[in-house]
Amino acid sequence: MAPTSPRERLTRLADLASRTDVPASELTAEVANLLVDWPATYPLSMREPFEALLEKSLHELDPAARTLLAGRFASSPNMPLSVLNALIFDATPEVRQHILACNAPVTDPEGTLSALIDEHALLNSIRNEGSDPASGLATHFGITRATAAKIWMDASGFGLAVLCKGGNCTRAMFSALAVLAQSQASYEETYRRLAEYDDVPVDGARALLQFWRAQLPGGRQPVEAAAEFRAGTAL
Repeated sequence: MAPTSPRERLTRLADLASRTDVPASELTAEVANLLVDWPATYPLSMREPFEALLEKSLHELDPAARTLLAGRFASSPNMPLSVLNALIFDATPEVRQHILACNAPVTDPEGTLSALIDEHALLNSIRNEGSDPASGLATHFGITRATAAKIWMDASGFGLAVLCKGGNCTRAMFSALAVLAQSQASYEETYRRLAEYDDVPVDGARALLQFWRAQLPGGRQPVEAAAEFRAGTAL
């Protein structure tokens, strides 16, 4: 008989998560079904463990599965923003815009988002990083290298547009980065990437960039990180 109480269902899902013979797609599907159609009899305080299970399994899914989940989760009013943001690179353009809207408005009491990026130093670091430009990108924007790598590999240019608009960079800076990131792209592909800049709202970009920066261990801000980079001490 299928589990009915919150405790029984959580126990079953925790068991699935600990087993190596259970496909990630099975676990994610069960947790997703529960969170999207959260039973009225389940206390809201019980959602957090299920959300943690979901975030744990998302990275094990293939991109097509994450695209489907992003569309499904975007229509759920109770889905946590952290889950939506984790799927934004795999979402369709329409769903990406929805997720950006969910991020905004952003509050920045410390003024960290108004700090100017040294565009000259950023461009030089990207060019000098050779096979690892994501490291320079991560350092100057104050985000993790893992996030920077996803942004650099994003063929649509969406991630770079978010970084540049959220970080108060010029359009010229975005264009230079977009071309460098996909140097082998055709003219049509490059044109589409450059047009992405206009489709990204500033408020949503600032909020998403703030979310990415919050994932950086130690909470280093981009000005501090760039100073470390120039001093040769950045990781």
